[in-house]
Amino acid sequence: MKLKIFAILLLGGSLVSNAQGYKDGIEYFKVGKIDNAKELLDKNLNNSTTVKSQAYCYLGHIEASKGNVAGARDFYNKGVAADANDPFNYIALGALDLKANNEKAAEEQFKTALKLDKKNASVYAAIARAYYDANPTTYAKVIAKNIEKARKTNAKDPDVYILEGDMKAAEKDYGGAAGQYELAFTYEPDNEEAYVKYANTYFNVNPAMATERLEELVAKNPNSALAQRELAEKYYERDLGSKAAEQYGKYIKNPNHFKQDEIRYVQLLFFGQKYQESFDLASKIRSAVAAGDKDNFFMCRMQLYNMVALQNWTEAEKFGAELFGLNIPGTEYASKDYVDYATALKNVGKAAESVAQYEKAVEVNPNNLDLVRDLVDVYDEAQNFEKAAIYYQKIVDSEECKANDLYVMSTKYFNLAVTTEDAAKKASAIEGARKYAAMANERVPGNYRIVQQQAKVESLAGNNDEAVKFYNATIDILNEKENGKVEYKDVYISIYGNLARMAFDKGDTAGAKEYYLKWLEVDPSNDALRKYVEGLK
Repeated sequence: MKLKIFAILLLGGSLVSNAQGYKDGIEYFKVGKIDNAKELLDKNLNNSTTVKSQAYCYLGHIEASKGNVAGARDFYNKGVAADANDPFNYIALGALDLKANNEKAAEEQFKTALKLDKKNASVYAAIARAYYDANPTTYAKVIAKNIEKARKTNAKDPDVYILEGDMKAAEKDYGGAAGQYELAFTYEPDNEEAYVKYANTYFNVNPAMATERLEELVAKNPNSALAQRELAEKYYERDLGSKAAEQYGKYIKNPNHFKQDEIRYVQLLFFGQKYQESFDLASKIRSAVAAGDKDNFFMCRMQLYNMVALQNWTEAEKFGAELFGLNIPGTEYASKDYVDYATALKNVGKAAESVAQYEKAVEVNPNNLDLVRDLVDVYDEAQNFEKAAIYYQKIVDSEECKANDLYVMSTKYFNLAVTTEDAAKKASAIEGARKYAAMANERVPGNYRIVQQQAKVESLAGNNDEAVKFYNATIDILNEKENGKVEYKDVYISIYGNLARMAFDKGDTAGAKEYYLKWLEVDPSNDALRKYVEGLK
């Protein structure tokens, strides 16, 4: 099962981190973690160690990625004001001009950047990227020209190879892209952007290889929160639950982790069957958030799940009641919420309340037939055979209906017919039992259980001649089976007992005795029956 089948269960999570510097924000932007990047850049903008021209430049990139051109231009201009000798804000302004079809203005910005630092390969790579982002076809020649100049300036500059990797990735040449990213981190072994982009690009081609590259990055830079987090994510994507949980555990201990990832860690601990650890962390997170915070909802949910997994029914019931009493805007209950709460209620003796929760679970996810089957089981246990039949009808009406489902549907109606005191319901239930047993027999002819069910239905309906016919047909089927009278001994006994009873009902004592003798053939050690038969006249 994909771990992410529960992703919807754990949403939200606020970002809180002051230990990370603005450079971490830049790295997060480069690998596409826009929200994380903005959080870090905003928090660290006024730190004494922050190079503001760079921070403003990437804040501008963030706004540009969101389509906020005015906001982006404002940040780039602030970057120029912070350091007029930093070429990259001019390039960023030129990129905006290109997208606005003001090519001449863009060229002037690029010239200004080159005057400031023409011996920097990253400057040429940034200009090439600006043209590429504007229109890779229209500016194909000028892109190639700037890439060539970048290589001539410094053939080992990683930014050039990363750009070419991005270009190949956009063309879905994932192998080629991975090759360029690999060159980038070969020339600069601690280049996190290159490693992460390699892993993200090549993951769908070779997940194991992509993961190995991140393992290399973590080995080289064991204190990198970004590297630890990305490796944990790859384990998560590969359904390596225990490894993902272990790696997240290391990442969570990093002072530069994001608080939102503690939410994910709770989930991974749960998947890793470390229920008490998951519960303890969920409780810790919940105690630190406001009552109306969405994380309060998500962590209460995990408290419920873990207590159910630990079979601590009293606590599970408590957290289930709390969860359904929160009513926090922006949160929605999932079918598992209802099922787990129902399970807790059932195990503390609140059967009626439990059934109500199961019904809500089916309402939330009516297409989940496994959930419907669970609800039917609950109704069977409560001997509410009418509701059991109503809900099992959903399975019969589905595209997944099999012959066995038709047979089970017949038994649901049979149970209802046996237990109801309403004559009309009894007649209707018998008809339903007859109908679905016949349908099952059409799908799988010659199945002894189905034919025996047909006999039981006719017997209940009072059609003894039909019942006898079906019982005898069942015996014929069983007689064809090798060693059948041993393997199916109980079935023979049941059938011969019913046939004898029906013979007695007709006043046919001799016929009943004959069936009892056949019973003794498969059950010769039944001395009580033998004595009873010997006494029949």
